Amino acid sequence: MHKLPPLTSIRAFEAAGRLLSFSRAADELSVTHGAVSHQIKALEDWLGVPLFRRLGKSIALTDQGRLYLDSISPALGAIASASRSISAHEVLRVNALPTFTMRWLFPRLAQFRELHPHIEVQISTGLEPMSRLPANIDVVIRREPQDVTGLHKVRVVSETAYPVCSPNLLDRLPLVQIADLQHHTILHCPARRTAWDEWLSMAHHSRVVPAQSLELEHLYFCLQAAIDGIGVAMGYSTLVTTDLAAGRLIAPFGSVVLPTPGYFLITRAERQHDPVVKTFCEWLLAQGAEFDAQMAAG
Repeated sequence: MHKLPPLTSIRAFEAAGRLLSFSRAADELSVTHGAVSHQIKALEDWLGVPLFRRLGKSIALTDQGRLYLDSISPALGAIASASRSISAHEVLRVNALPTFTMRWLFPRLAQFRELHPHIEVQISTGLEPMSRLPANIDVVIRREPQDVTGLHKVRVVSETAYPVCSPNLLDRLPLVQIADLQHHTILHCPARRTAWDEWLSMAHHSRVVPAQSLELEHLYFCLQAAIDGIGVAMGYSTLVTTDLAAGRLIAPFGSVVLPTPGYFLITRAERQHDPVVKTFCEWLLAQGAEFDAQMAAG
């Protein structure tokens, strides 16, 4: 028989090692901080080596702890994949960026559910890198590829950026040329803080200073504020196409576009051939290719 440490200790260590926090691991596992600490101490005793260095209120993995984490994370993923492969109820867990989820993924998800009714797609949103997400997350969608060993990355859809605003705003305050932004309020969010500077620089108007600048917590707040006529937001082709077509937004300088990294599908290397993960990824890549073709056709 295989001599294995307790699975509860393994789960506690994997979460704490990935998050580098006993408290966050406890929250993820729905247990107390003391329970996580106890399970990790039991695992260290079982292995006979220290897995963490305690640094005041923070922790760090020892060299042995890092090697152990790199080994057990794929193993836990393989267990989840094997369990799912024989289960009649298949669950796929996706973590994507909030605004992309609301404006690009959700409108397409009904089609996937119709094609694959046996797969339950559970979606969460966030900005964290995959290395800091729970091990049971199957697919992550982010704006930039993450150069981390053990992750498989592929671009799902391209994207460009340009200013957008409500037609009603321009009825009150014209925006004929880029220099007219000096009379307007620009809207931006922390996640894409440099977008306006990059676009203005590319448009050779880096010296233009808007009348006001309003920072909102999320990108979807910026886009909604633009629709409501509060100011001018940086729009992204994947996120504003429907609003442009419906006339809720217009792109006064739509011919001046800033390329962006686009969006990437990220999976753990050991999970990319999982039938459920593969089915979802192939479908989403097809959706991205169709969207890119539509954008290219104008």
